[in-house]
Amino acid sequence: MRVYRPKLYAALWLLGMLALAWLTLQNLRRDWLETGFLALLPQAEQRPEVANAIERHNQAVNRKVVWLAGAANAGQAVTLAETVKTRLAASGLFAELTLQIPQQQYRQSYQQLFSYRYQLLDAKTRQALQHDPERLLRDNLETLYSPLGQLQAANLEHDPLLLFSRYFAAQNPLQLNIEHGAVVVPDGQMVRALLVGELPDRDLKLDKLELLLSLNQSLQNQVRQQGGELLATGLPLFTAYGAHLAQHEISTIGIGSTLGVVALLSLTFRSPRPLLLCCLAVAVGLLAAWNLSLLLVPKLHIMTLVFGSSLIGVVVDYALHFFCDGLGLPHWTPRRGLTYVLPGIAFGLLTSLLGYAGLGFSPFPGLREMALFSALGLVASWLTVVMLFPFLLARFRPQHQFGMLSLAGYWQRSWPERLHRYRRYLCAGFALLLVGGLSQLRAQDDVRLLQTAPTEITAADAEIRRLLPIGRDNQFFLVSGADLADWYRNERGLLDALAPLTAQAKLKQFDGVSSHWPDPTQQRADYQLLKTGVYRPDLLQRYMLNLGFEQTAIDSELQNFAAAESKTLSLDDWLASANPNLRQQWLGCNAEACRSIVVLAGIADLAPLPALAALPGVVWVDHVSQLSDLFQRYRQRVTVLLVGVCSLIMGILIYRLGWRDGVHVMSVPLLAMLTALATLGWFGELFTLFNLFALLLVLEVAVDYAVFFHMAAASAGTVDKRDTTTLAVALSAFTTLLGYGLLASSSTAIVHAFGVTLAAGVGSAFLLAPLIGFNANKSKQ
Repeated sequence: MRVYRPKLYAALWLLGMLALAWLTLQNLRRDWLETGFLALLPQAEQRPEVANAIERHNQAVNRKVVWLAGAANAGQAVTLAETVKTRLAASGLFAELTLQIPQQQYRQSYQQLFSYRYQLLDAKTRQALQHDPERLLRDNLETLYSPLGQLQAANLEHDPLLLFSRYFAAQNPLQLNIEHGAVVVPDGQMVRALLVGELPDRDLKLDKLELLLSLNQSLQNQVRQQGGELLATGLPLFTAYGAHLAQHEISTIGIGSTLGVVALLSLTFRSPRPLLLCCLAVAVGLLAAWNLSLLLVPKLHIMTLVFGSSLIGVVVDYALHFFCDGLGLPHWTPRRGLTYVLPGIAFGLLTSLLGYAGLGFSPFPGLREMALFSALGLVASWLTVVMLFPFLLARFRPQHQFGMLSLAGYWQRSWPERLHRYRRYLCAGFALLLVGGLSQLRAQDDVRLLQTAPTEITAADAEIRRLLPIGRDNQFFLVSGADLADWYRNERGLLDALAPLTAQAKLKQFDGVSSHWPDPTQQRADYQLLKTGVYRPDLLQRYMLNLGFEQTAIDSELQNFAAAESKTLSLDDWLASANPNLRQQWLGCNAEACRSIVVLAGIADLAPLPALAALPGVVWVDHVSQLSDLFQRYRQRVTVLLVGVCSLIMGILIYRLGWRDGVHVMSVPLLAMLTALATLGWFGELFTLFNLFALLLVLEVAVDYAVFFHMAAASAGTVDKRDTTTLAVALSAFTTLLGYGLLASSSTAIVHAFGVTLAAGVGSAFLLAPLIGFNANKSKQ
């Protein structure tokens, strides 16, 4: 049976390329790029209702951008904010821009709730009625006769006790100042006007993100030229910067890898055919990875493309081994070359896929996507080398002495010999290097390390959070109850427990639905408080007469109060009049439970908050901490996975090569991984879950190098076989370092550490691999 059929395999490869071309046309017509930071993160390991609460809570912040325009006075600040709003509106990026408070909505809400004014009391009024009802009336008189009394005088005719005015004022928990129709915030010698923008969609396309970033920078410069200052924050801005940084790194890493590979291959082979074929293998790998990934996932994240651009330095390895190891054979033919390199590159592909399978077990969608993209690219490049190269090289007769072959031969003979000569000192120094570095290694599992932002954006975010009582987007309480009454009791119990924390300055503010809507039981209780307190006929009459009301007005107020005794404001009716933020906090009722979110602002001491989860129906949600805990657990699991993969590969090596040779070959990847970890320790680099996945890739590359040197040592013939293997491994190492190693130049700390791990691991594997078979080779000489 004839297995070697280059024409048939080349035809099948061409059919595959036609299918890829058709897929490319289809994919170019769709929205395939994901840029949002949260898409990299997994759903926390928790109950579905908690995951739903996190998603609902995130919806309130994922599309919002907040600006504070600062000037010497409120008028100038509002004018600057209006200028900013005009330019933002002209950009077409935002579905809604809010500067002036919508008075129509304010009046409509007032009118909807006013008829229930005797059932709605704020917490301070309720407390006053419980302890000293007459003191409440005296406070009203003092307020009305003070300079601020004119502001309340207009409400007296319909609300003589100012009860509803107190309640309605409490609906604005932030207690923000309103001037010139806008929210203004005093800040030392400056006053800042608040502008809030909301995007139409949480997922902006790349061009829109670039526009948002450049527009924000332009607006800051414009406001600065007019003598003001513009602060901005919001998740879309962080996403826009991350996308901009990723674009820059894709071009830097991709172009750097490509130019480096082209330069190395040109210098080595001095022939266009090997260079063009290597470029073809790279292009096919990247094209197949992009198209086939989009068959399995709806969108590719931009960070996947950052890692994908570094794939250039890895997919070229198969072609390099074909040219260097295969063409080093006497009387070379494509068939003989493929027969020699096929076991090595097949084993290399297997170990690569095992490494990427480790990434595939990650709970992080971003990592699984990167693993899928890389694995598909490697398989496509491998198939290109195996199926197409023998056909295209059928009449290729190269010269065996490549330009760098003699240099590679000299290095592979002199390097192991020198190491052998000083082995005692080098082994002691190497052991010291490993022990010292590993002892300084510290794991860091903070999920926020995934995202890096420039100083000006993080500083502006911190300043806005200082000026506005904006809560952390990832920390809140989820309150549940079997029914509406049970939920109300549970949330009120939580709010009562939070109140002392605000008095102790451990928490600046908290807010829940039950802070504003009393349940029917509470509404009846509040009505009775009024009935037995300030609405006693003698007390009310004396109070209203002092204010100048006629007897008919007093009688009318008493009649209105009596007529309202049976009224009850339902939660649905209250929600219809509530502001959007409060509506967002109510999660609704289903057959299982009723649920809501209690938001927090200005957390100064986090320690007491998780303990409140012991209250009935209360769950403390800290999304970042939960994801960081998830990082830690999976780092521990992946450590076990890494040990398991190493054991599996060692078992395969021992089965194929024997106990002694198998252990010798496996010592290269093990030492390379330990060296990479020690390097992280010595240089104080981050050590996270991602570094372990980098070690899986180091394992794959180092096994490749060691296996090829073992094959060269076992080959019958001369030292030339080790020379060509050294050349192939050297080119492979340099191209890999140009690919994944360039990730070390990333501005994102976690990507940078990933690149450092790979650079140290691959570099040490390149230095250690020539030691395989060195003694055997010396004995032959």
